[in-house]
Amino acid sequence: MPCSCIRDEAMNDEADILSVSFSDGCLRAKKPEIGNDYIFVFPKKHVSLRDSALTAIELTPGASYQRIAHTAVSDTLFFLDVTSQSGRYVKRYPVIASYFPSVFDFESWATPTVGYLYENPKEGSLQWFSSNNGAAIAWNNPARLAADYPIRRAVRALSGASAVELRTMKGPGHIFGTIDVPCMSGSLYLGGFNPLTGLTNPLHSTRFGVPFSDGRPVKLTGYYIYKEGEGDYINPDGSTTANRRDTCAIYAVLFKTDSDTQYLYGDDIATSPNIIARAELSPDDVRISPDFTRFEIAFNYAPYTVPFSFAELYNDEYKITIVFASSHKGDTYEGRIGNTLIIDRLELEYEDENGH
Repeated sequence: MPCSCIRDEAMNDEADILSVSFSDGCLRAKKPEIGNDYIFVFPKKHVSLRDSALTAIELTPGASYQRIAHTAVSDTLFFLDVTSQSGRYVKRYPVIASYFPSVFDFESWATPTVGYLYENPKEGSLQWFSSNNGAAIAWNNPARLAADYPIRRAVRALSGASAVELRTMKGPGHIFGTIDVPCMSGSLYLGGFNPLTGLTNPLHSTRFGVPFSDGRPVKLTGYYIYKEGEGDYINPDGSTTANRRDTCAIYAVLFKTDSDTQYLYGDDIATSPNIIARAELSPDDVRISPDFTRFEIAFNYAPYTVPFSFAELYNDEYKITIVFASSHKGDTYEGRIGNTLIIDRLELEYEDENGH
């Protein structure tokens, strides 16, 4: 007599958090922002989430979670340990409270990815992201020292112990058979990073924007040192152009979120119809100097069709990003090796409904 057997379906090895929520009225932003190994939450002022209950959590099929208390005084409120259905994998997510600081002085740094040595600056609870995140994937070398990445602590600072230094470096070339990186610009921005698209769609791996509801942005001020690199200009295809100049980039963008737009990306940060205002240091105004130069750039609302609304601001519908790059077109892997930009003492100025 013939016999047959039915093999049980393999247990799921994924241990990811897909969504998480708290009680209404707790957060400035409608949703926490979930990365590959972190969760950012944006509490309203005077609201503590350290002991607050989760109202809902969605995991990959079959996974389970455990909440782990974190009693140390820090921006990390607690941890969520997720165990896959198979029981083979456990992933720990720190749940981090994020507030928008009044001044960025680049004194505090963190190593955001386990197994790699690179650092990104952070201000209070707000973590900067940078081209270091993508460089770690491209180089795939856990032994590479933090000082050997495009973003590192500056040797000199305007005040305090450190500033942030961005450098344009030679890229790793063709990587993983998917993308060619002949030149790697140092870039620093407020937002997030999606490592899953780092090799397939790099312009969508950088997610620009963090929740902002403090006021109407007026201007961005700070101090910088810029030095142009030497040698030929490297083009996106790896060819070179002699005597072509390069410059840095310094800008900020305020935009409105909706069901389709929670972030801006490398391919729409200058063109998105959701942009409300933009502040940018013109390439023609960039000064090459060995000393710190102060910049002051105003937010321009006039060119954009989305009007600013305090009601929408207070309803957590707006996000803002601040972006620096050592090469102006570094997002397309071009520039001059050795371009260096140092930034310190950054401040975003904004006003309330009464103009104060």
